[in-house]
Amino acid sequence: MKDQWIDWLQDKQRHFFYGVIFVLASLFVAFQAFGKFHNPTTSNYLLVNQAFEKWMYQGEAFEKLESALKENPELETKFGALIADKFLVQNDPDSAQAFADNVFKRVLNQTPEHTTFAQGSLLIESGDLRQALTSSLTLKADIDHSTLLYGFNLVRIASLARALHSEGQEQSALEELETYMQTHEKVSSVLTECFHEGNLTLTDYISHRKLSAQAPEK
Repeated sequence: MKDQWIDWLQDKQRHFFYGVIFVLASLFVAFQAFGKFHNPTTSNYLLVNQAFEKWMYQGEAFEKLESALKENPELETKFGALIADKFLVQNDPDSAQAFADNVFKRVLNQTPEHTTFAQGSLLIESGDLRQALTSSLTLKADIDHSTLLYGFNLVRIASLARALHSEGQEQSALEELETYMQTHEKVSSVLTECFHEGNLTLTDYISHRKLSAQAPEK
């Protein structure tokens, strides 16, 4: 069981840190926020989307996608976040940074909390876990406790605290996360969907970590 939990955690933490949350924070929210300001034509969108899919799934040269975006800068917010996310997954934070910075500049005034959270993904990828934890704790005090972002941030705090061997902070975050999931069923269902593997769920993981903290050290 121990190895199973380790494998599960490593897989889901990576998915969380570098994939799902960057898209949720920087793409989904940002693109909706800017939808009323940018109205690209369908043909332009299809052109860029086709170039993106060929690069993403077929391994076509990135230069073609980059060229399509230069011709359609109004689409850079949406596809820039996806591109940055892909580079993060590929362990290439330097390539991700330029696209991420562009997204941050566009959405900072409209979605400052989501921007701060997305910036934390880059801190984590660059290995600055302590600064990422500090940023997450500050963000926790500034956001609505009933939102999905609050739940994601609690998962991040617990994971970072564990990585930094701060057991007290980890347990505190897990207990708050557990209460959050019990009292905000609708939004917490998204967390459950992001963190499951077969019969293993985020709720199972919380219980596992709480029991581990209570077990005597060997």
